[in-house]
Amino acid sequence: MLGKLLKYELKRSARKFFPLVLGYMIVALIFSLMLRYGENVKSSNFLMIFIVVCIAYGIAVGALFTVGFTISLTNFHKTLFTDEGYLMLTIPVKPYYHIFTKFISSVIWSAASMIVFVLSLLLIDPTEYLDSVGDFINALGNGFAEEPLTSFLICLYTLTLFAGLQIFLYFVISLSNCFKHKVLVGFAIIFACNMLSSMISNLAGDLSLWNMLFMPTSRLPDTEAAFNLRLVFMTMYQFAYILAYFLLTNFIITRKHNLQ
Repeated sequence: MLGKLLKYELKRSARKFFPLVLGYMIVALIFSLMLRYGENVKSSNFLMIFIVVCIAYGIAVGALFTVGFTISLTNFHKTLFTDEGYLMLTIPVKPYYHIFTKFISSVIWSAASMIVFVLSLLLIDPTEYLDSVGDFINALGNGFAEEPLTSFLICLYTLTLFAGLQIFLYFVISLSNCFKHKVLVGFAIIFACNMLSSMISNLAGDLSLWNMLFMPTSRLPDTEAAFNLRLVFMTMYQFAYILAYFLLTNFIITRKHNLQ
């Protein structure tokens, strides 16, 4: 059932993703053509048009990097909290199935957005950016070869940050839909949760095993082992936040739609 839900979610998201990607590639193509042949054009009108295209390309890049994220959020809201997705609630699955499928879809489309962005850079200047992509891949490979544990922990922490933000926004959408003024309540929830998480982080930092073991005596040297240990603690905190928001979101959806 999870596979069927994911297949449906990907098809639903693709209807929004591919038109946006097509629009981005068109803007990127126009931008690349103006960069290549614009030096030979001596016109003030061309300069104005080029400025507009540069602004449009910047907006398109921002939209490309957030498209997978935003599509997942809009689908989460529409399929669970509007009349459009009432049939989804008749499927005999637990609420966390819906959360998983939305999250996995977000990861897939975000990765696809990165691939599209790299391809668009190759379209703009194949020679320069092909070397840059190769250098990045080599640097990444060398990083994993020389410091595999540190590289793995950095990647893991980055993924937990992405997952934490996504699950947190699912929680905000779920809780705000329990009130009349959804948008206003949503901003209030974000503000309150940020204040609370900041207080918890400060308290956890003061009471953490790291501080209890190392800070009272002397500062640990800035070594690779110390850096890895900090990454482990930071990742553990992120996992705790993810689990808390996930359980709260699942609880709210279950209670709101009476899906026990």
